Amino acid sequence: MINFKWIKLFLVFLFAFVLQTTVGDWLQIFGVGPDFIVILIVAIAIKYGPATGCFWGFLAGFTQDIYAPVEWLGAHTIAMTIVGFLVGQLEERFLTLNLPAKMAVLAIGFFVSDMIYFLLTGLQKDVVTNLFFSKTLPECAYTVIVGAVVFYLSAGKAGKKRSV
Repeated sequence: MINFKWIKLFLVFLFAFVLQTTVGDWLQIFGVGPDFIVILIVAIAIKYGPATGCFWGFLAGFTQDIYAPVEWLGAHTIAMTIVGFLVGQLEERFLTLNLPAKMAVLAIGFFVSDMIYFLLTGLQKDVVTNLFFSKTLPECAYTVIVGAVVFYLSAGKAGKKRSV
């Protein structure tokens, strides 16, 4: 039996990955761009729970690791899998999150992902501090803004389906 949920998620994953690798560069401001992959993982984990969040986090992280330097292979995979699992604990079947709460979860997920990545790559403390202020904070803010738009549009789409 074909599970259309998985096909839909795979197509959304491909779309997010294409956005990240093409439009993400175009949307950069002062070298900082939104992270569509984290937005995707947080959205999937909130909607479908920890197991699905882990799976798509693993797939997204592994895909990102393909483009990372070889000595750091696996860092994105571990970081995204953990984020997918942790955010999945807030699954919508058990807890309904409004837009500000989803934005806060997205910000925390982004920070957790970056901190795990920095930890796994073995960067020095002063380098991590510099990257945190010059890259992580601005990218987090940008990702949360773009994520808010995505969450708002997806909530509007889901609301229209329910009212019919």
